[in-house]
Amino acid sequence: MPMSIHDTTNAHELATGVFADEVVAVESGSRLADFLREATAANHSVIPFGGRRSLATGNPTEPARFGLDLTGLTGILSYEPADLTLSVRAGTTLADIQRALGEGGQELPIDVPFPDVTTIGGLVATGFVGPRRLRSGSLRDLLIGCEFVRGDGLLAKAGGMVVKNVSGFEIPRFLHGSWGALAVLTSVNLKVTPMARADGTLLAAFDDVGLAIDAAHRLIAAEPSIEACVVTSDRDGVRVSARSVGRAGAVAASLDSFAQCLGSEVARLEVEESRAFWRELVNQYAEDNSKTVLALGARPRDIRALATRIGDVTAGDESAIQVSPGFGSLRIMTPTDGEDLATGIVALAAADGANYVLESASPALRSSLPTWGAEPEGIEVMRSVKRQFDPGGILNLGRLPV
Repeated sequence: MPMSIHDTTNAHELATGVFADEVVAVESGSRLADFLREATAANHSVIPFGGRRSLATGNPTEPARFGLDLTGLTGILSYEPADLTLSVRAGTTLADIQRALGEGGQELPIDVPFPDVTTIGGLVATGFVGPRRLRSGSLRDLLIGCEFVRGDGLLAKAGGMVVKNVSGFEIPRFLHGSWGALAVLTSVNLKVTPMARADGTLLAAFDDVGLAIDAAHRLIAAEPSIEACVVTSDRDGVRVSARSVGRAGAVAASLDSFAQCLGSEVARLEVEESRAFWRELVNQYAEDNSKTVLALGARPRDIRALATRIGDVTAGDESAIQVSPGFGSLRIMTPTDGEDLATGIVALAAADGANYVLESASPALRSSLPTWGAEPEGIEVMRSVKRQFDPGGILNLGRLPV
């Protein structure tokens, strides 16, 4: 359905095509609870935001009454290096978190776009998953507790600061990927890991995407220690990028093994070069106003056929494809004027039964395509959960299909 026309002359543009009549900043959980309680009573819609990196993902909506600025909720609440646990306020950027953990020789083993502006609360809310999920899991696997405010203003805590905590342990993971439609996070508790002493990446060239994915599957099956493995296809050609982290000797041996298994080697990247390569890779395929980005998910055994068909459709243009064969994900980046191309890719995904999210696109394209793909079978259960957490329906109104 095309979006209706709104007068946004005096509204604040939070992101491209996302407006709020007024922006309110909060710096404490109690103030946030009071604000949401009052907003629910007055039936005022609210869009929470931190780094604003993913605000344009989702259905086009009318301007919200309030934009809720959470960037004042910053700082580390508790860090116990010996216990490998961290509690941090939701508006803290990932870069600040990694710097603090780095002083203790530890890290969060995740790759995310633009960590200097991306907040930990935003990462949990959007459920972003990077290439390191292959071995280290996602942020969801690191969550052990949180504090949050429901849409009706109820301030609550779940989980704790230990890995095995029975009371409310699953609530933080339940909020992971909820896109701020159920509750607003004020802080999260996380498991952390020792920082790897060495980091290496092997790049291998292939003639086409299908052959590269086949090789990547063989490598993943043969190398249980592999940290990340993706196939990319862009103007520079098709290649497999495989990463290893750990002790220097083990990483060097892994790269030798990767090259033997893949039967091809273009380059080896070590330590900072390797880390910079993966940072640039996730940045390249991140949401951005200047491009259209689609994220697709399929069974790992089906990802080759889907990627090959999409590669045929995008051949010869400025598009780029990134495939993670190990967990069946595929990201496509096309120019913003490639609306017909994006529509064709969505049609392919639908025909294959693949899930997709239109992460970044012009307002016109977001209006013409189902942003979240096909309606899931459990949509009524999701709507029931939404009513329990946000009975007034004020949080991110209309952004999700719930």
